Order: sequence, then structure tokens, then C-alpha cells
Amino acid sequence: MEINKAILHIIDKDSGQLICSQAELDLREFHVSQYMETILKRLDKGEYKHGILSEDNEIVPFIKEVQTDFIKATQDIAQSMFDVLAISEDAPSGDVLFLDTQDSEDNHSLVVIKFNYKPQFTHHVTYVDDVMQNNIILNRTVFPSVTQKIDECFIVNLNDLATRVIEKRYMFEGEKRFYFTERLLQLDPLPTVSEKLKIVKKAVKQVAKRYNEEEYVSMSQAQQAIFESIESDGIIDTQKVADVVFKDNISAKEEYQEIIEKTKFTEDIPENIVKYEKKYSKQKFKLANGIELSIPSDVFNDPNMVEFINNPDGTVSVMIKNIEEIISKF
Repeated sequence: MEINKAILHIIDKDSGQLICSQAELDLREFHVSQYMETILKRLDKGEYKHGILSEDNEIVPFIKEVQTDFIKATQDIAQSMFDVLAISEDAPSGDVLFLDTQDSEDNHSLVVIKFNYKPQFTHHVTYVDDVMQNNIILNRTVFPSVTQKIDECFIVNLNDLATRVIEKRYMFEGEKRFYFTERLLQLDPLPTVSEKLKIVKKAVKQVAKRYNEEEYVSMSQAQQAIFESIESDGIIDTQKVADVVFKDNISAKEEYQEIIEKTKFTEDIPENIVKYEKKYSKQKFKLANGIELSIPSDVFNDPNMVEFINNPDGTVSVMIKNIEEIISKF
């Protein structure tokens, strides 16, 4: 992704001011360009909600103006952001970075990132009666570290208004609400991948409990089905999960699918497939006696390697078989 233009505006809630820059950032300066490159890399690792902005949204005219009058358009969007944040009881002040970007397929996007300040101590040199004194002060307007994940941003494709969002909840009129999707952009987005996984896990747990299935068995089977689905097809196949977890229990499958259908679940994983392949490639268990197990999926499925045994007294034994070598991880 290439940055065509960049500008920084300041939302200072404490003083009740929006301080808009009247000039773009100089991308030819080394430290500025280096910082921008780091930011773009962080954006690639984000987990987004997806939606499409409505044409009647009040900020859409400003977004459409980005390529013709970048400075004014970003000032207008920053004003809209400030107006919404001003009525929040706990939303923090911060700087808002606007980027006009272009990808390899010549798609133009507006990237809007809000950097919430992170108070940090620093030194401050003062003179008292002509005597120099080095003091420690609290600077309340420090940017987060470049290694930190980005908590708040939205990216709008300028061609079709397709929008990706990373956001936080803040208090508005006594209730926690999402700042971007609910207040500013008025989007009804599709859930993130993590939210989709929570939907599946909640549905599996609910139906398994109803049919007296062991929770650890159902959840491990669901994880295995999700891993195989992502690995082979790049999606979370809910039918595959139902078939693996509930097998021939048609009623359980139907109840599970009914729960999923009442949500905004979609099967696709639009980004970071590798991340979820890695995350679900191992089954992890914490036993009541404090022992923790991490078992690769291919080993977990092999009864010649691992076996869970239900004992007559209601306890469970875990048998690990055919071990050729044990290595301490000390």
C-alpha cells in the first residue's frame, strides 16, 4: 500500500478544542515516512469488522471529497469525530491521522487512525532563580508505541464505500456504545473472526449441554472441525462443525444451526487465515489437577498417540502413548 497524502488533526476533549492542521505531513522526511511504514504494517495485522457506508451518511460527502480537497475533507471528518466524542463521558483525547492510500490494484482508500494518548513520565529542564533544574513531569500527550496494536481506525474504499473498522466502546448517555460503527459511521457491520468463533463456541456449548455431551469433548471436536475447515477452504464451515460434533444427532444439528442463523455469522475469513490456522492447530486442555496439555491436531486425532478414558467413578484419564523421546523445555 502506498501513501499519497497524510495529515494529522488533534482532538483535545479536555480543553474542548479541535485543532486542525492546515498543511499535510511531509512524507519526504525520513522519520515521518518510517513511522508511516510501521503504521501500515500494523494495519495489516488488524482484525476488522466489515460493512458498507450508506450514501445518506453525513460524512460520505466529505469522504468523496478526499481526492479533490484532502485537507478540507479531513478537517470536516475530524469535526464530525469531535462532535461525537464531545458528548462521551469517557472517550479519551487523541490525535487523528488521515491517510490517502493506493494499493497495487489502484484502489484508493481513506485510512483514519485515532491515536489515544498514553501518559508517560519524561524530563523537563527549568530554571529557578537562574539555577538550572532537571525535573520529572507527566506528559499526557504521548503517542502509543509503534509496536502496540491499533485500537481505533476505519478504512474506507473510495470506490465503493466498503469499510473496515477496528473500534472500542465508550460511554454515551450512560451506556457503552461502539464509537465508530454506532455513533459516527452508523454501520451494521459483519462480526470479526474472533466474534464469529465466539458465536460458534457458544452455540456448540449450549446444544452440547442440552444433550448431556461432555463439554471438553464437544469443544475439542468443534475446534478440530474449525481448524480443518479453515485449512482446507479458508472459511468457518458451520455444517462441518455440526457434523463432527453432533454426528448422527439430527435434532442437535438443527438446534445448533438455528442458533447460528439468528446471528450475523458469515463463513468467510477475509484476512489473517494463517493466524487462525496456527491458533487452532493445537488442542489445549487444563486439567483439574493443574496439568496443562497442548496437543497438535494430527496427534490428537490418533488413538495410538492420545486417548481420553472415562473411568467408572466419573473421572477422566488421559493416556499418552508410544513416546520415543521426552525433552525438557526448561
